Amino acid sequence: MHRSNFPERERPVFSASAVVNEVAEALSAIRREDGLTFADMAAIMGKSEDQAAKYCAGSATMDLVTFARSFREWNGRFAGGLLRLCQQSRPVAPTDRAKGSAVLKAALALSVALEDDDAIDSDEVRQNRGTLENARDAIDALLGKLQPRNVA
Repeated sequence: MHRSNFPERERPVFSASAVVNEVAEALSAIRREDGLTFADMAAIMGKSEDQAAKYCAGSATMDLVTFARSFREWNGRFAGGLLRLCQQSRPVAPTDRAKGSAVLKAALALSVALEDDDAIDSDEVRQNRGTLENARDAIDALLGKLQPRNVA
């Protein structure tokens, strides 16, 4: 018998429409909560008002530069739902034990790097980059278990 990695629910589907919907929901919430106009959002994104409206409606995909501008401005409010979708829709999710191990491996790598001179230089970061990124992913996955609070 197959056991799901997410026993309380099935994994969300990762599709183009799911991605566009996540971005649209985030932008619509930001627009509403911050009292922004499409012109305000367009100025931040470097796009036209019409294009900002399309992003909020979920009727257009966003290029990488626009995504980066939006992420820089609104951080997790903008990309949090999309990052959760990416994380939770992965075919095989690591166990919490594996996530803890990834964090501990990074802590060990940092500790070893500090032994010779009490500093971590860019070469040591580069050498441990994969370990550090795996730990970051593990921490993000654990933080992703927190459900966003609805703002009334």
